[in-house]
Amino acid sequence: MTAPGHLMAAEVAEIPDVIEGQLRANLDAYLALGRAWAKEPPVFFATCARGTSDQAALFFKYLTEIGSGIPVASLGPSLGSLFPVSLRMKGAALLAISQSGASPDLVALTRKAAEGGADTFALLNTVASPLGAAAGRVLPLSAGPERAVAATKSFVASLVAVAAIHAGQTGDRDLEADLLALPGHLRAGARELDLRPLAGTRRLFCLGRGLGLAIAGEAALKFKETCLLAAEGASSAEFRHGPLALADRDTAALVFLQDDATRPGTEALAATLKDRGATVMVLGAGSDCLPRDLRHPATQAIGAITVFYRAVQQLALSLGLDPDVPPHLQKATLTE
Repeated sequence: MTAPGHLMAAEVAEIPDVIEGQLRANLDAYLALGRAWAKEPPVFFATCARGTSDQAALFFKYLTEIGSGIPVASLGPSLGSLFPVSLRMKGAALLAISQSGASPDLVALTRKAAEGGADTFALLNTVASPLGAAAGRVLPLSAGPERAVAATKSFVASLVAVAAIHAGQTGDRDLEADLLALPGHLRAGARELDLRPLAGTRRLFCLGRGLGLAIAGEAALKFKETCLLAAEGASSAEFRHGPLALADRDTAALVFLQDDATRPGTEALAATLKDRGATVMVLGAGSDCLPRDLRHPATQAIGAITVFYRAVQQLALSLGLDPDVPPHLQKATLTE
């Protein structure tokens, strides 16, 4: 009989090896796509994803808009499957991101985008899939089989792929080097993160901005999936526009930081929450739980979510739950 949470624990432990193998197999292809986009920029980008993969698409949005100034729109997959609308996407590029590549609405939207004139690309862990067949070009994530319902290593592989494409698009050799060094930094480890103080409060928020917002959204999803905690992912900027009224001693926040222009405002919000009595944990650049040799904001974010995954798996076990098999969920959710 296997222990609860063993699948998730094993898959999180594989992340450094996954990144190393992924980059060995695919780095040249990621960089080449980014360079092609730099040489002939699309008029705009669109993304197509759900769940965890949609947070990777948000990561792509911020990296791309900050690095190139080209807008990135998140398209609702139901535009492909439920609504009889024609998409006008001449000159655009659509990036679909999926672990399984099996969801019919993602497939339908990708096909409809191509019919509307877009070049279509897919980042997939399962290349031989309906989405793989529908996309004009597929780039593998190479994360290997993932059996725990909560996606972990495939999400990290998605972020690595997006960051490598960005490095090619912007000519950022420092980011490329940081990605190649990332597995070693993650293996070196740091102080373990203990999330238990966050679980006893009435309200739980995961906060970040820019690249940190994508990570915060993923963390909130994992709190829901594995720990049955109704966490909310939110922008640290948007949080001041209303939700801050909820901050008190029965509120907790996990705040994600990276070394970029978002850091001062996010740190200020964390201080405000503490002043109002909230339980606050900060994860990211400068945290004792994150390897300090991560230089680029993108790799700092990837490191932070990896540390979080180990911690949330332990939190679920402490709550008497099995994070491998969340109630009412299955590995591939096939939305129409």
